Amino acid sequence: MRRPDRSGWSGRRGHEGRLCQRTVAGQKPEELQTGGLPDEDVALLARCGPRLGGRSRHGSVVWVGVMMTTYAPQSSLGWLDFDAAASERVGTLMRALEEPGTLDPIGLGSVRDAFSAMIAPGTATIQTRLRYFLFVPWICQAIERERVSTARFRARLRDDEARLIDCLRHLGPNNGVQGFTAGHDLQRMPSEAYWGGLGTWGIRRLDYSISEYGKRLPALCRMSSARDDDGNPSATGVSMWSPLTPPPDRFLDEDASFELTSDEALLLTDHLRRLHGASLLAAATSFPAEAAAAPMPWDVPPHLLTPELREILRHARNVSELTLGPQLVYNLLLARRANEEFGWDTSMLEDRLLVSLGDWTGVVGARHAELQTWVGDIDSFWALVARHANITEPTKSFVGSMVASATSNPSGFAEDSRVHGLIRDREIRLKSKRARLANRTALENWNQQPFGAQLSYRWSIVQSYLDDLSAALEGGA
Repeated sequence: MRRPDRSGWSGRRGHEGRLCQRTVAGQKPEELQTGGLPDEDVALLARCGPRLGGRSRHGSVVWVGVMMTTYAPQSSLGWLDFDAAASERVGTLMRALEEPGTLDPIGLGSVRDAFSAMIAPGTATIQTRLRYFLFVPWICQAIERERVSTARFRARLRDDEARLIDCLRHLGPNNGVQGFTAGHDLQRMPSEAYWGGLGTWGIRRLDYSISEYGKRLPALCRMSSARDDDGNPSATGVSMWSPLTPPPDRFLDEDASFELTSDEALLLTDHLRRLHGASLLAAATSFPAEAAAAPMPWDVPPHLLTPELREILRHARNVSELTLGPQLVYNLLLARRANEEFGWDTSMLEDRLLVSLGDWTGVVGARHAELQTWVGDIDSFWALVARHANITEPTKSFVGSMVASATSNPSGFAEDSRVHGLIRDREIRLKSKRARLANRTALENWNQQPFGAQLSYRWSIVQSYLDDLSAALEGGA
């Protein structure tokens, strides 16, 4: 067994491939969400796991499994792979799961991700600014032009992305500069954060991981430069990238910014409208400033949207508002149990949660008739979700029970013993011996920070992108 590298990966080579294992510090595998992942990677995890020993293939990944024996504060995930590309792809997914906000103790992530794909395809919570959708392919195109060898590709890509960090550093903190603090030591470079989205938006044409791209780079360079007998580009030429606007002069040699030119903004909006015209993100590119000002996606003025989008947002809003209650109750139960078991002073947290539950009760009460009608036709909600995700029957049952209870008695929901039992059973079903509400040792590892939040479907990322588009299109950059 080789020693783990800096990122914590370890593995050993066997006759079928390499058995790899990953420890995810401070997280329990059953509660890991996929909110920070691009849509295509969410699909990969959904197909591959979590299960131990299953044989679900995606490329060279044979299985992803959760090692569950007795309780431990950390979690191990394992898989078999046959090459570095497979290891890299799963590694990227697991590192994304270490992002804050990836904990989902009562299993709402699959519903959230389905609506995120409808509203903002290709986005991920680990993204920040829109121009990275151009920065990354510009860097890769430069590497292609210089015919960088496969052996040097990875180091060169990392060096150029580190140069990009330096070129953006003058913008200061809290402006979306990936790696502003870590600099050259950043573990997940922008190429990893945006690679899936580049494929979803059709900017990246070929379905290669970054490692696969590096391996095929010499062949791609030859094919993309192929000429016919008359010296014209060959119709059989293959390019990794769709046609792009050129990068700025002295790109990576002087300060850069996130300000899009009008041509760059038009290119990106064209990709979105052609490939994902039914999404809210694509629709909002026609009125970016007005859409970005909306606090939540369903606050976008409805007269600007198609009937289909209005229907999607109606469902997204209703499940978002109603499932906030169960998340608050879960945290309330944790606080009370920690006080009972260990004598921890959780009174301030409990008070904050009760205030939040009071606010939530007011929201449900204000829309009670509409929400109750929606719950009565919950089958239409699941029919919509089924077009974008495979939701398990236990998840459907749990969500259905929660929204029904929330609308039948909003003011009594927080202290409803049946609700408490369903939430406790749900956590046990998802986490078994690692359920905090059932296992004293698991509870003792809790840091007394509440889990979850109202489902917003990556809306903050969409707002950032729309702000960037608005500045370019309406400002005439």
